[in-house]
Amino acid sequence: MISDTAEPESETMSDDELDPVQETVQETVQERPPAAPPGRGLFAAVLVLALLVALVAAGWTLRDVRREHTSHQRDTAALAAAREAAVAFTSYDYRHIGSDLNRVADRSTGRFRQQFTKALGALTQAIKKAHGVSHGDVTEAGLVRSTDTTAVAIAAVDASITNSSTKGPSTRRYRLQITLERVDGDWLISDISPVA
Repeated sequence: MISDTAEPESETMSDDELDPVQETVQETVQERPPAAPPGRGLFAAVLVLALLVALVAAGWTLRDVRREHTSHQRDTAALAAAREAAVAFTSYDYRHIGSDLNRVADRSTGRFRQQFTKALGALTQAIKKAHGVSHGDVTEAGLVRSTDTTAVAIAAVDASITNSSTKGPSTRRYRLQITLERVDGDWLISDISPVA
């Protein structure tokens, strides 16, 4: 059967015969990178955000660790100074009373230093007259509070005391509150008082 409609001839062109518009379209299609799967950009953004949060958290943690370390060092130094102050305050020997009492004065500051220095003469005379000897030993000590410039400690001290009015050594127990001030990096006594 013969049909009146003729099938159109397919026009196939070789690569050499492509028009400039088709060439540009074909090059663009060939050069375009493959499309990223959906959600890949969102995943990358979430990953970057999570990394930033982790870095900030690590920075805060490091800062807190440094502060804690600095506070621990400060408190350790203040407590050591309080222990030394308690021993110096409760230890003396009439044979070298001047150097013993100067140990306390040298570790003091402010009004306490002024009052202690003023009392040195009378204290020296009383200890020499009684042939007083005392050896203090800190049995317990702890910080009540501390800052970068001040600290308060409590110390329990056993002192073995001999003098001309006793037959032998006696033990006295003291509880002292020692207030310290940090002066040029050193913890110095700004007050010592008995605690009931």
